[in-house]
Amino acid sequence: MNQMNTDIIIVGGGLAGMSLALQLLNRDASYAITIIEKNTFPVPDTTAKVGESTVEIGAHYFSHVLGLQSHFEEKHLRKYGLRLFFGKGQDDFSGYDELGVSELFGIPAYQIERGTLENHLYTLLKDRGVVFLDAAVPGNISLGDKHHRVTCQRGDEEITITGRWLVDAAGRQALLRNKLDLQTETGHQGNAVFFRINKRVIIDEWCDNEQWQNRVCEPGKRWLSTNHLMGPGYWVWVIPLASGATSFGIVMDDKALADSGITTFEDTVSWLSKEHPLCAAAIEGADLLDFKVMKGYSYGCKKMFCDSGWAMTGEAGAFSDPFYSPGSDFIALNNTFVTHLIERDRKGQDIRFEAALFHKFYDSFFENTLSIYKDQYGGFGDRKMMSVKLVWDYTYYWGVFALLFFTDTIGDLDTMRKITPNLLKTQKLNKKMQTMLRQRAERRLVLPAKGSFMDQFLVPCLSELNDVLKNPDIDVEQALEKNITIMQKIVPYFEDMLSDEPVNQIDEEEQAILGAYRLKVLA
Repeated sequence: MNQMNTDIIIVGGGLAGMSLALQLLNRDASYAITIIEKNTFPVPDTTAKVGESTVEIGAHYFSHVLGLQSHFEEKHLRKYGLRLFFGKGQDDFSGYDELGVSELFGIPAYQIERGTLENHLYTLLKDRGVVFLDAAVPGNISLGDKHHRVTCQRGDEEITITGRWLVDAAGRQALLRNKLDLQTETGHQGNAVFFRINKRVIIDEWCDNEQWQNRVCEPGKRWLSTNHLMGPGYWVWVIPLASGATSFGIVMDDKALADSGITTFEDTVSWLSKEHPLCAAAIEGADLLDFKVMKGYSYGCKKMFCDSGWAMTGEAGAFSDPFYSPGSDFIALNNTFVTHLIERDRKGQDIRFEAALFHKFYDSFFENTLSIYKDQYGGFGDRKMMSVKLVWDYTYYWGVFALLFFTDTIGDLDTMRKITPNLLKTQKLNKKMQTMLRQRAERRLVLPAKGSFMDQFLVPCLSELNDVLKNPDIDVEQALEKNITIMQKIVPYFEDMLSDEPVNQIDEEEQAILGAYRLKVLA
């Protein structure tokens, strides 16, 4: 039996685990880190993992915190925003209603080729002295007080690694969560079918209407968006990858999944042929790279970080939902908390208070994120509800979460204490909005598609909130105060928009939606 000793054991050499290792080494190059990974490097560029799309926090983390900006610009696709289409069974795609941006707000996000990124991280970390035990299966885990032991099997060889810190980054294997019985139910019922094909799907080619093409300032760029086909209880993602492959997913609540009858790839294509024939036609003739069905994907965790020297990151801890692509955001958040704890522990500080407080912060972020999905899927085919929802959710995300992360305030306990009363105000406003959205979603409304374009770039508050994040010298307390004022203005306005009314008054609803995107009250 081989025995090794290290400072930090990371079980899981995927995106979460390797990102944490790089973040730690960027802060202190002297850490001794050992990563245990069941796969063998290099992995295929188009690897069978969900999580290809980033949003602002994740993109900022990879580009600026980890220093990977040039890699992302050279090897991955710049994302052209989030784009939603509402319609069913139509052959003319310009007849779908569209919710998205005519031009980008400015902070870059990316469609990432997971295998390409993970191979790049592997090379970087090997060059910086990280010990990789790939093709190794973790077995017995023994936890102690700043003294942990993991035994793994690597071919015919059994290896035991001891370390002061142990981080579970092994995804849904849930090594620590299962060992310590820490899983909790979220109350959110979500199911996903996802697959990749070896074909580039260009959604711009689904319509040759010149007016439709020219809705965006750079015609022909829609395919670079995270495109969604929306319906009651479901959404379909279409994500391009730099390799030329395309990732698809169909995410459903329990009712939509039961109605769909999907269990196989053939079922999936049959369902798409009925609901979204243009999408089904785009898949035709392509080779299937992978296919998976995942039921009940959402779960929580009672404890993410422990002062005795263990932690969880990525999907090893908790997972809410894939809508809005928050996976890399939570990797960024968890890894930053873990990095702060390990740094303070190395300095000899007592981290009991910080470990408890960071979990409390994490839990608050997770619960607020979960609230934007829970019991709302029924309204995903309702363009009016979703036009309100996206503006609010962006406002809350950029105005609170992104603000705290971009300024590294989440690790500054003194500032977090000062702004806690204002954070509680934002949570109260978010709770009110999500409650109204849930009430509307219960009706599972589908308004007849009219080929309208709801341009989020026209919403003044979104431009303002995004611009604030570009300032390297943000005064977080002042910015949060200003953002709360914006939120307080728009909540009552959106309350009026979501109020009950005859659903056959389409013209009036259309005007209300489009009007909301121009009113000064949103500024």
